[in-house]
Amino acid sequence: MTLLYFLVQLLSSAMLLLFSVRFMRIGIERLWSSQLRSSLSVDSPSVQNVAKGIGLGFVMQGATVVMLMAAGLVGTGAISIASAAGLAVGADLGSALAVQFLQLPMSAVGPFAILVGATAYLRAPLPLLRNIGRVVLGLGLIFLSLTMIRSSVAPIVEIEGADTVVAYLDRDWVTAALAGIVMTLLMHSSVAALLTAVAFAHHSTLGVVPALAFVLGCNVGSAVLPIWLLKSENGRARALALAVASLRCGVAGLLIPPLVLLRDVIEPIIPFSTGDAAVAGHLALNLIILPLTPVAVRIARVFEEHLSTRSVGRGDSLPAGFTDDASLALPAMKRKLSAMLETASEMLEQVISKNPDKEAITALEEQMNAGLAGIREIYSKVSFEEEPWLEQSQQILDFAIRVERCGDVLAGKYLALRLLQAKGEYQLSDEGNAEVARLVEAVKQAILLAHDTAWTGDVESAERLVRHKQKVSGLEEQSRHAHLGRVRGGNLISLQSSNQHLELIAALKEINSKFATIGYAVLEQHGALKKSRLKTAASST
Repeated sequence: MTLLYFLVQLLSSAMLLLFSVRFMRIGIERLWSSQLRSSLSVDSPSVQNVAKGIGLGFVMQGATVVMLMAAGLVGTGAISIASAAGLAVGADLGSALAVQFLQLPMSAVGPFAILVGATAYLRAPLPLLRNIGRVVLGLGLIFLSLTMIRSSVAPIVEIEGADTVVAYLDRDWVTAALAGIVMTLLMHSSVAALLTAVAFAHHSTLGVVPALAFVLGCNVGSAVLPIWLLKSENGRARALALAVASLRCGVAGLLIPPLVLLRDVIEPIIPFSTGDAAVAGHLALNLIILPLTPVAVRIARVFEEHLSTRSVGRGDSLPAGFTDDASLALPAMKRKLSAMLETASEMLEQVISKNPDKEAITALEEQMNAGLAGIREIYSKVSFEEEPWLEQSQQILDFAIRVERCGDVLAGKYLALRLLQAKGEYQLSDEGNAEVARLVEAVKQAILLAHDTAWTGDVESAERLVRHKQKVSGLEEQSRHAHLGRVRGGNLISLQSSNQHLELIAALKEINSKFATIGYAVLEQHGALKKSRLKTAASST
């Protein structure tokens, strides 16, 4: 019964820690989500992006979410591989600093934070104050869970067979490293795994070197996890995850042999206890990796060249963890939506080319359909318990449906008209060609604006997208009136191609309007869409 009681106490405390981190992260995302994503979308110099990554990794209590954000942005071309690598590597150091912070002797802070945070979360009249209370309450629960973990592992020395297990780990550093990998993958958090292991180390006779091997294993696990979560994304996103994982695993692999071979030399000179040495080792590892960010960039570019086969938007089974954590599901849905927008851009380029490739466009349309299926799968399987998250997921699904409709238009009527034009069955006047070309360029701009608005949720970007929609409507109207004027003036080319010209510009206007719905929804969410003709226009798109 002693062993069973120990396992229940330890696992329940670890689950409370995971819940607390997630609970706190929700509050942070609600308070500063738009600002965080806007700052991430800026392609800043490498030093600034590393600093952003450190701050986000610390605040978000983990690097995985930051990696998913960076991968989504680099996958859609919003930022460069270099910027994304800086964010990801910096976030790992930020999470290591979070572990250091949570190890501080702040036993009195936990109950006080729970009291203040719970009061604000339950009693505050304003959503802003409730979310601040959520963050403070989450921090208090983290300290409480750590106290519970420490108290649950304290009697470990009394458990029969515990000394044998510790002695085995003490001799076999490979098993200790594998235990770190497995624990991190199971918890989906290197922070939680490390904090649990440190509490265990403080109350056992585990040596410093096996503890450091466990730390290296946790870092390898946290590097491998994003590869799995991003396995269905495009080549650039996967290249980033593979590059950072290769760097972290490579450094860990280089450090383990010296630790083992020089164990008798290292252990006597380390002035820390086993638990403190594990925390310090985790921080030291990430400090060693930080200057190697340019190496991660070069590796990412190599992977990018070899990952030419696109897999974005497939309706594969969801990676482990998405059905359990809505905070991971929303970025996943946004990345798939961004991938659909990227596919729409490729379809547009194909369909306006001199000789459109029908097979290539059909393949892109299937990719678009698979992207919608992937978003629909996440929406159906993830439990969005928080109302704002449910609303966001519904918006993303609605956007995806409209973007998929754009793909149908491009691969259907628009492609048919372009194929007839390529065969010479009709031709547009020089003025008509110029007007269609202007509309095509405007739709390209709309796709870029939709990318930015969908990911950042920024009001300014949304307003630009809505204004752009009105501009495109004006271009379509001008082209229609000019075309009818040419027909009335006796232009035989315009007369013979009148139906085709009007259908082409109408299709481009419809496509642009579908993209603009993203902007209207963001403005509605922020209360920036007034009851005016803008809102009327939004309801008609």
